[in-house]
Amino acid sequence: MIKKESLNLLPSRGVYTLVILLIKNKTLKVGKFGKITFPKGYYAYTGSALGPHERSLQNRIYRHLSKEKTIRWHIDYLLKHKEAIVKAVLAAETDEKQKECEINKLIMKKLKGKIVVKGFGASDCKQNCESHLIFLNQKRNVEYAISILYQNYFNGKFMSIILV
Repeated sequence: MIKKESLNLLPSRGVYTLVILLIKNKTLKVGKFGKITFPKGYYAYTGSALGPHERSLQNRIYRHLSKEKTIRWHIDYLLKHKEAIVKAVLAAETDEKQKECEINKLIMKKLKGKIVVKGFGASDCKQNCESHLIFLNQKRNVEYAISILYQNYFNGKFMSIILV
């Protein structure tokens, strides 16, 4: 597990994308969605942490990286399993919630992603995203490809942490 202090380089608030590797197919019961089979491969999960706390984003990422947690969000169902490995975190400072959806849509379009579960992570989405969890299959260099999208979108003002 990463130390909380390691996340200090991330902005205090903003948008983030987790690059997740699911090392084998996994069938999970996910709240109202019921049983879902997630195929092995890479996923991008995009969210935001815009709370008033000075470490809102760092705390959110730390929670996502923890395997022991109370289920609060759709992504918690997937991330709590040992087969789901967060390979990288990309984040950019912003106060604008719509940036989350814009980054999500860019990843979907530019990396030719697929939706495994409609509505996953998008229950509060205001821009009609189909899902905030995008399946990227077995693509290579996913972290790099997403970092280029962040770099272009945020004019180079973003942070990435490669975890594995």
